[in-house]
Amino acid sequence: MNSNFALLNNTKKTIAYINKQLINYPKSEVILKQNIEKNMYELIELIFSYSINDIERIKTKNLKDLIIKLSMLDFYLATSFEKRIISKKKFESIALFIIEIRKIAYGLIRNETKC
Repeated sequence: MNSNFALLNNTKKTIAYINKQLINYPKSEVILKQNIEKNMYELIELIFSYSINDIERIKTKNLKDLIIKLSMLDFYLATSFEKRIISKKKFESIALFIIEIRKIAYGLIRNETKC
C-alpha cells in the first residue's frame, strides 16, 4: 500500500508542477496543451483503477497503461521543449519526476508478477 501512496503522491506533485508550466503555453499550441492536460488526468485515473481492482491481470494492465501514458507525457513535453515553449531546465526537472514515477510503476509490476 505504501508504493501506491508514493505513486499517487509523486504523480500529483508532477501534475501540479506541469500545470504551472501550462499557463505559459501560447494559444497556437492549444492541442498540445489539451493533450498534456488530458494525459495527466488519465494518469490519476489509472492509479485509482490500479488501487481498486483486485484481479492481478487487470492491475498489471493498468500499470502498463500508466507507463504508456507516462511515455506520451514525456513525448509531449519533449515536443514543447523542441518548440521552445519550456526551458531545458524545466524539461529536465519534469523528466526526472516522470522517471521516478516510472521506476515506482515498474517496481509494482515486478511485485505483481512475483505474487
